[in-house]
Amino acid sequence: MILLNIGGKNIKLTVNERILLHLRRYYTAQKEVEAPFAVTQKGIADAIDIRVTHVPRSVKKLDEEGLIYESVMHIEGLDKRRKAYFLTDKGMYQANEIKRNLEGRTVPFKDQNGKVRDVKISEIENLTGIKLDVLDLIKLIDKEGLLYQKSIESLVKKTVSDEKKDIKIFDFPHKVPIIKDFVDRKEEREILLGWIKDQDITLISINGTTGIGKTSLLADVAFKLKDKMNIFWFGFGKGEGLNEMMGHLSEFFTRINRGELKAVLRGKDRGLGELLKGTLTALSSTNAILIIDALDDSDDTSKKFVYLLSQHLDEFIGSKIIILHRDQAKRYVKETMDSKHFKSLYLRGLDKKSCKAILGLKRLEKDEFERIFKLTEGNPLALKLIKSEDVGELEKSGKYTKDELTLIRYLKSLDKIEK
Repeated sequence: MILLNIGGKNIKLTVNERILLHLRRYYTAQKEVEAPFAVTQKGIADAIDIRVTHVPRSVKKLDEEGLIYESVMHIEGLDKRRKAYFLTDKGMYQANEIKRNLEGRTVPFKDQNGKVRDVKISEIENLTGIKLDVLDLIKLIDKEGLLYQKSIESLVKKTVSDEKKDIKIFDFPHKVPIIKDFVDRKEEREILLGWIKDQDITLISINGTTGIGKTSLLADVAFKLKDKMNIFWFGFGKGEGLNEMMGHLSEFFTRINRGELKAVLRGKDRGLGELLKGTLTALSSTNAILIIDALDDSDDTSKKFVYLLSQHLDEFIGSKIIILHRDQAKRYVKETMDSKHFKSLYLRGLDKKSCKAILGLKRLEKDEFERIFKLTEGNPLALKLIKSEDVGELEKSGKYTKDELTLIRYLKSLDKIEK
């Protein structure tokens, strides 16, 4: 039996006791497909006010005693599976014993009129009209062992306020690049933000040559919007196709309380028609942006799915689909090019000022810079390769002549371009 550490009227709980009381609130969550964040190590640490580094030792001890068990699960709001912790039947019994013991204890209680009297913890709800978990009540007791009614009321107000907050989901940010050396594309950024703000525009295409900065530009825009809209980002990588995207997308929709696509994936009929229907239904009346990056690198089925989506642009007004690709937009959405719901941005090279900022010029003469600017056409990737030690990557691209590569090597040898 776990014993409460009680000194006089000041009730103190061990870390393990607090963990048991905390996990008691999530006893039934072990039956769900996704576990709440509160049962992760970080969630436990936040709930009982300890450092997350102190959690592993405590949960290991509780596990050894057969009071909790560990399970690797999908966690609400997270993209990766994590360790989750739940009470065993024995642990639930112990937690209930702790709860009953606490509820029978008395504490000095200061009501709204400033009157102090000893009351049982079990009587707090009747006195205040507020129902709180016993662990929350214990946390409100101050260092002098006094429990204030105003503290209880303040906690409830904060909880209600937190619940009313429209928390936005920014899904799979690990696929969004960390923007380094991003140069200002103010004009293009304002155009995109305007299109995103326009309720009638539902499909946006951003295209341009390799390395022109499509992903960096949209990443900059996405991070500015992540507290205003639900944003899903999927970048096609090697070997990834529609199945991978649909799996991640269904999890995203589930976290914003739209389970239509997940229901399709669980069913027997998972053809393009059903996937399209599930996606459109989930998108409708949802303040969301779906970003599909590197569409050129996807399989033919994924490209066909995007094409089918483009035939229903008026069915998800308020939401946005943004596709990033190298080829012209007409390859994917040719039948909707003239629709008022579609906009396309062809991303061109950087201006001279931005190019100089990337190169980090030292003593480059005007004519020499003009030659660099002309041969790169302001392509950020090419400029960064020129600045780097590995000019060989430029040679592999096949876009530059031997004379142009010789010029770059010559300028770097003179240390006119920062390394």
